[in-house]
Amino acid sequence: MDCDLFIKKLPRDLKELIVREAEANRRSINQEAIVLLEEALARRVRSARRRYAVQEALAAYAALPTRDERPTEQIIEYDNNGLPG
Repeated sequence: MDCDLFIKKLPRDLKELIVREAEANRRSINQEAIVLLEEALARRVRSARRRYAVQEALAAYAALPTRDERPTEQIIEYDNNGLPG
């Protein structure tokens, strides 16, 4: 269902940019504003999905069992020349 949305106190330079984009894309100002909003919201959704995927991957990694309880320094020891000891 279509509905009306009115934006109060839209900065003049922003309106001018929308007008220029509308002319360049052969759209009305209203159509251009809708397209710009759709594109911006789609980017936000994709970004949120990526952040969520990274958080899930980190949580899955953190849930993996620890195979060796020793600190790293005890697992691999190096001498003063940087060679395994």
